[in-house]
Amino acid sequence: MIWPHDVLSWLTIGSMLLGGLWFVLKNTIVNAILGLRNDIAGLKVELRKFNSITDNHEIRLTKLETWKHDKWEV
Repeated sequence: MIWPHDVLSWLTIGSMLLGGLWFVLKNTIVNAILGLRNDIAGLKVELRKFNSITDNHEIRLTKLETWKHDKWEV
């Protein structure tokens, strides 16, 4: 038969182990995932900037090609 103080000690030990496991997981995996999310958000901002630069180059090249084509056509 299990005595009440035995159950209480097992609950105490179990809660301490679960609390320790939560602390370790939070400081390793959760923080790593949050860091990755921040890095990905920063990369998205940089990619948007480079995408706009690429679009501007594409527009410029199109204008130059049109100008070159029109110049030699006449």
